[in-house]
Amino acid sequence: MTKNEYPDHWNIETRLVHSGRGQKTTHATGLPTVPPIYTSTTYQHKNFDALDESFEGKNAEGEEAFVYARQGNPGVSAFEEAANQAEGGIGAVSFGSGMAAIHAAFLAAGIAPGAKILASKDLFGPTINLLQKVFVPTGIELVLADLGGADAATKIEEEQPDIVFAETLSNPLVKLIDLDAIGVAAREAGAVTIIDNTIATPYLVRPLEHQFDLVVHSTTKYIGGHGDSMGGIVVSAHNVLLDQVRMYRTLLGAILSPLEASQQLRGLRTLSVRMERHCHNAMQVALFLQQHPAVEKVHYTGLPDHPQYILANQLFTPQQYGGLLSFELKEQSRSAVQKFIDNLQLCLHVTSLGDVFTLVSYPIIASHRTLTKAERLKLGITEGCIRVSVGIEHVEDIIKDLDQALNHI
Repeated sequence: MTKNEYPDHWNIETRLVHSGRGQKTTHATGLPTVPPIYTSTTYQHKNFDALDESFEGKNAEGEEAFVYARQGNPGVSAFEEAANQAEGGIGAVSFGSGMAAIHAAFLAAGIAPGAKILASKDLFGPTINLLQKVFVPTGIELVLADLGGADAATKIEEEQPDIVFAETLSNPLVKLIDLDAIGVAAREAGAVTIIDNTIATPYLVRPLEHQFDLVVHSTTKYIGGHGDSMGGIVVSAHNVLLDQVRMYRTLLGAILSPLEASQQLRGLRTLSVRMERHCHNAMQVALFLQQHPAVEKVHYTGLPDHPQYILANQLFTPQQYGGLLSFELKEQSRSAVQKFIDNLQLCLHVTSLGDVFTLVSYPIIASHRTLTKAERLKLGITEGCIRVSVGIEHVEDIIKDLDQALNHI
């Protein structure tokens, strides 16, 4: 079933389940309900003219055509259409990792010497490294600012950037940005907007509906959802940007593998079911941590005392706030964090997020290890800050494990 064949009354949950089934032909032997994995690197066509046409990505009938694996793959294309349907764009391009997707999105946005990027200071550590170590040395001006604050639109007006980049929810302090305010301000400034929607996912919010131009995901996280595949995706609101993203993907050779595409399409189909459980469990964990005597503070937009609680309820699916949270120990020391982590029994101490398992991470040695202590403190990441990607296990078991580990401090 192709994008244009979805009934208008279908909800996102139904669309996700049936996404990626884009075969247009029928087979007397039966049509597979799940797209097969195509491992071929090259594709044969019926004659010279057909091959010539296929180099442009379409055949004479206007259907998608394939020539070489670096340019495209039927299974990868099925995943891209599914991700595009989830975010509500005009097209999507997949990559071998989230970082590759971010890189290509910046290139497609027209980054060049002398251009100015206004980015959130709360970005994922490796993303900041990409901007500082790859783009800045080429003559790009980088301005890091608090785009989660009330004056984000004013900052855009003052800086007049060429590109605005932010994350819907930041990592690890899950700070939320005002998508509408930033989208409008950036458009008035003539800036291209790129938003990383990995943590929120399209289940909570679709940034393209808030005037953003490009949405990126590390599909390794919630979209894949099972900790067994790596990838990235860029979804575009405009054909011009989409063509640029696809061109850079081909030139950089950063295409998603057929096997990874199949696994991530499988994950996308159950995204709404998993996110519902992630959100429910995270809310219960946040409430538990908030009253624990060893915990000083909990960062989660679903808590009524969170400064962005009202904004979260305006932007997100009702009563759903995501599966990621962080908290700070009263004992602000690395040794206290180590005691807690080493005594976990159910929760896994690993560096990723968005998995079916509950994953615990210490930002100081993981996502933000390249920053100095002063730089981390400026972002609000303390020595006692712990990030939790709440999984889909029974929530009572998650809480019991966190409780017994906290009691060892």
